Amino acid sequence: MLNNINMAGLSEYTNEVRENNIEGKASFGVELNWESGTKTVVKTKNMTLGNHKITRDFNFTIDEPTQLLGVNCAPNPSEYLLGGLAGCMAVTFMAGATAMNIEIDQLTLEIDGEYNYKGFLGLDPDANPGFSELKFIYKVKGNGTQEQYNKLIERVSKHSPNFNTMQNEVRMIGELKE
Repeated sequence: MLNNINMAGLSEYTNEVRENNIEGKASFGVELNWESGTKTVVKTKNMTLGNHKITRDFNFTIDEPTQLLGVNCAPNPSEYLLGGLAGCMAVTFMAGATAMNIEIDQLTLEIDGEYNYKGFLGLDPDANPGFSELKFIYKVKGNGTQEQYNKLIERVSKHSPNFNTMQNEVRMIGELKE
């Protein structure tokens, strides 16, 4: 164990994926139910990882602050988006550190971005309703060198699924069912 990650398990899973592409495939999903106003509850769907079905039974609430017509009872969608991004980046960083035999004592990752709500409200057709840029700051304490930490940050930008989902264009396919 290093960084509370099973090193043998990480190595074994890497070898499984190397030998059998299907073991590296994962599918996820969520189902959202609107409750009231801007408040919704999201439930995770079961996932598949390779040939394994994994039970996922988690719920989380989403809301907006009162200034955005919510009741301020939970993080908003953007905060969950940034949290999911930061979490995935941290997992990728820590798995890389463990594979490089670097012990991490502390990892903090801050991500900040800005919206222009003129786009969301339809007041300015040229205003992007989403983030135009995201800034992130890593703070790391451990037995690694600055060069090793820089390699880990580079690894995150190349291998973090959520980082790459946001960095690359994703085809969005929607439909309405009654």
